[in-house]
Amino acid sequence: MAKAWIHDKWLKSAQVTTADGHSRKVEPPSSVKRSLAMYADEPGKAKVPDDFRSKDFGKGARWEVRWRVDGTGRRKLFRYRADAEAFMAEIEDRIRSNRYTDPRDSRRPLSEVADLWQQGLAGTVKGSTEGRYRRELRCWVLPKWGEVALKDITTVGIQHWYVELAEGTAPYAGKWGSGSPLSASSIRSAGKIVLGSILDVAVENRWLEANPVAKAKVPHNRAVQRRIYLTPQEIKTIAGQMDEVNATVVYLLAYTGLRIGEALALRCGDVGLSRNRINVLRTQSVDANYLLVETLPKGNRTRFVPIPSQLLPRVKALLEGHGPEEYLLRGPWGGRQNTANWRNRVWAPALQDAGMKDIEGLVIHSLRHTYASLAIKAVADVKTLQAVLGHASATETLDTYADLWPNRTGEVAEVIGQDIRI
Repeated sequence: MAKAWIHDKWLKSAQVTTADGHSRKVEPPSSVKRSLAMYADEPGKAKVPDDFRSKDFGKGARWEVRWRVDGTGRRKLFRYRADAEAFMAEIEDRIRSNRYTDPRDSRRPLSEVADLWQQGLAGTVKGSTEGRYRRELRCWVLPKWGEVALKDITTVGIQHWYVELAEGTAPYAGKWGSGSPLSASSIRSAGKIVLGSILDVAVENRWLEANPVAKAKVPHNRAVQRRIYLTPQEIKTIAGQMDEVNATVVYLLAYTGLRIGEALALRCGDVGLSRNRINVLRTQSVDANYLLVETLPKGNRTRFVPIPSQLLPRVKALLEGHGPEEYLLRGPWGGRQNTANWRNRVWAPALQDAGMKDIEGLVIHSLRHTYASLAIKAVADVKTLQAVLGHASATETLDTYADLWPNRTGEVAEVIGQDIRI
C-alpha cells in the first residue's frame, strides 16, 4: 500500500536511561519545537539540547516528504512544514486516484518517448500517413522538443510553437531547403496529432499527469489559398494540349469528381458500361518508405461515380482490346501512370501550352472542385454530392463548398409568407 509521511531532518528522538536502568526513546518536547519554529531562519539560536539535534541540524531544508509507490521510495525537501504538508496531501491524492507520476520519469526527454511511439505506429495508419507522421516528427517536432524534458513541455510553450510554425520561424530539420510557414491543417497534424500522440504515450505510462497539447489552439490560416473553378471551355483548352488518353484523364476528373490517384488506379474491369458508372475501389498512395502502392480510397470508402453520356465514347475506346485487370488510363508504354509523373510531365506542360500556368491556385484538384461546382449548379443535393465525392459526411461537403450553394433565405421567407394570415 502506498504511503506518504513527513520527516523532520533537524530533530531526532533522544535515547535516555531510566532509574531502573532501562533505555527508551524520548521525542523532542513541544518547547523545543516551538523554539526552533521561532528561529527557523537562524536555528543556532533555538534552545535545542544536543540530544535532540540530528546530524543535519540547521543544514539545508528542514522538512522531508517521503513516500512509497510501486515498491519504490521517493523523497522531496521543503523549507516550511506547511509546504511539505500540502505536497504530501497532493501526492496521496494522486496515488489514490491513479494520477501519480514519478518526478524522475517526467524528466525524460521527448525524444525517448517519441522512439516508443514510433515502435507502435506501423500498421495503425495507412502507409502514406505513417510516412507523413514520421516526416513531421523529424522535420518539426524533434528539432523543437526532442531534448526537452516532459515536465517542461507546457501548453503555453506549445502555443508559441504553433505561432512559429505559422510564421515560418520554427526550428526545422528537413533534408532540403528551410522551413516555410505551415497551414492550419499542417500545424494540426504536426502538433495535435504527432506531438499530441507522443505525449499521450507519456500519460499512459504515468510519466505525465496530463497532455499539454489538449488545450493549445491551432492558429487560423492568415491567407486562404484561392479555390479555382474552371469553365467547360477552360477544361477543353487544357485537355486539348494532351494526347487522347490524358485528355480523358482531365475530362474524368472534371466531370466525375474523381481524385487523380483514384483515376490512375482504375482498371478496365472497374467500368460498368451497363450502368454507365465507374467503381472506385482503390487509389494510388505511398507507403512509409515513399514507395508507390495502391490502397483503399481516402477514408477507406469505396464508391461508384456516374459517367456522363458525352464521355462514354472516350471510355469505350480505352476499353477496346484490353482485359479487366489492365489499367484504364495507361501510360505511353501501356503500363500504369503515377500521380507525380502525371503532374510533372503531363499536367504542368499542358498548363504552360494553354497559357494558364500563372493562374494562382490552379492545381489538378481544381478539376474535382469544378465537378462540385457544376453539380451544385445542376441542383444536386448535398447527400448525393457527398456520395459521389466520397466525403465522410454531408457536413464535410457543406463545409468544403458552402460558398457554392446559393443563398435562398429570401425564397424561404417568400414561401413561408404565403401561409401567414394576419
